[in-house]
Amino acid sequence: MKSAWATVLALAALAAVAAVTWPFPASMGPLCGQTPAVQPTVQHIIIVMLENRTYNQVIGSPAAPYETRLASACGNATEAFGATHGSASNYLASSGGQYPSSSIHGCNYSACASNENNLYQQFDGVGLTWKVYEESMPSACDKSSAWPYKIGHNPAIFYTGISAAECHADDVPVADLTARSGAFYDDLQNGTLPSVAWVTPNRNNDGEKPCGRSCALTSADIWLQNFLALVTATPAYRNGSILVLVTYDEGKGRDNEFGENCANETADLAGSQPSCHVPLFVVWQYAKPGSNSIFFTLYSITRTVEDMFGLPCLAHACDPATASLVGSGFGF
Repeated sequence: MKSAWATVLALAALAAVAAVTWPFPASMGPLCGQTPAVQPTVQHIIIVMLENRTYNQVIGSPAAPYETRLASACGNATEAFGATHGSASNYLASSGGQYPSSSIHGCNYSACASNENNLYQQFDGVGLTWKVYEESMPSACDKSSAWPYKIGHNPAIFYTGISAAECHADDVPVADLTARSGAFYDDLQNGTLPSVAWVTPNRNNDGEKPCGRSCALTSADIWLQNFLALVTATPAYRNGSILVLVTYDEGKGRDNEFGENCANETADLAGSQPSCHVPLFVVWQYAKPGSNSIFFTLYSITRTVEDMFGLPCLAHACDPATASLVGSGFGF
């Protein structure tokens, strides 16, 4: 009884927060869908990964009113899928176009270590910049999980081609990614965002919070609204320089099993792999609002970043079935 009552109180507290943070009008106005006088150039891509929800568990859910509204206000990839199960392998798939088979059951450092090429090292090779902003990470480039930080949600630390010095400089902790302080906010305000920024909320905010599925999704929905409010208020977002891609690593369902091939287009579109179907939002000042039914996977994140910056594709990002968001109807 005590634990049930605690859950009721937690949900009531979240509802109170929601009443404060969600009073936005039916139209999101200039968040997306604007028409540029001159086609802008995206100079910064922010990638946000949330946790463990399928498309149908998010869009239309009473626990996710912000994301439900976002699906019509900005670009909404309705047929987007993960790479596999579980979590860590999907983070690696997004950042390198592949993942070590040993990573599917989760990460200690050796299980997820990879000597393969990746977006971070590609950027290093052509003089572009990257940075990872990890909420609640105890110290820079930390390779040990400590609640609410989880190393499996921090792909850059596993690439052995990234030096320790570079990792400590560019894989940085942030106490609160929605606050008007810290490394991310400072870079946002100072115009010093890197070419690609990987943003990971902590486990209280990413959908994994241990307070029940609706409670956890509500926490992630509130966090995302507050995070995007910081980003979309900046001049760089308003002039089209910043593109934000928001997705989930994986979902849950009857088919969910470690190592499942979530990039199997035939099985995905036939509906036989519902746990692979995830939300993917394109948040950009000039993004075409509403649904886009092209088949995408988390390998499409890798491919999109590479296409945006003129880099060669890596691993499964090169697969014929891996569509890029570039030139796919979102406006860029």
